[in-house]
Amino acid sequence: MGLAALLQAGALRNLSRLELAGNGLLLLPAGMFAALPALRHLDLSNNSLVGLRNVSLGGLARLQSLDLSDNSLSALRNGTLAQLRGLPALRRVDLRRNAWVCDCAIEDLVSWLKESEQVEGKEALVCAYPEKMAGKALLKINASDLNCSVPVDLPSQLQTSYVFLGIVLALIGAIFLLVLYLNRKGIKKWMHNIRDACRDHMEGYHYRYEINADPRLTNLSSNSDV
Repeated sequence: MGLAALLQAGALRNLSRLELAGNGLLLLPAGMFAALPALRHLDLSNNSLVGLRNVSLGGLARLQSLDLSDNSLSALRNGTLAQLRGLPALRRVDLRRNAWVCDCAIEDLVSWLKESEQVEGKEALVCAYPEKMAGKALLKINASDLNCSVPVDLPSQLQTSYVFLGIVLALIGAIFLLVLYLNRKGIKKWMHNIRDACRDHMEGYHYRYEINADPRLTNLSSNSDV
């Protein structure tokens, strides 16, 4: 982290070669190489790098060679590949002896390898996982080998789900209205019964309230009970 801070501070803007091989690095701090405009050779070999997602290479306009061999890279994402394509002076990229996982995530890397002349020894790059693909050369991988389904457009999928939900709710509402219509006489009778029960109940409360409010009625009610 101390070295990363030193590089980011711009103290070594004239640095042309940076060798970080054999340091056991897992990840690189974001923006670590942003202030190295004169860098021509970058050696990151023999580490344990698992990805370059946070690494910014866009400012390395003079970079000529990049060594990523003997790491633990499983794939290079489209963003990293786009940065490599945008480096005008880059002539050599070493990706040998990495643990490439040959699933749908490696499709972009395979396409780039087939069109790029920058990768050194690309014929030797092989799959490490899954087991059925182990040892297969990356340059010989086809889309049918990866068995990647075409991604469904999420907004369209959500729109279809909303339409289906609307149809289901409308159907439930129509069934509910039909049930009410078919049972309209029974519902009407039931509502009348509830109204009569509530009225009788309220009349009983009203009668008891009048008795409690008038002492004469209270005595009369007591005598009647006796």
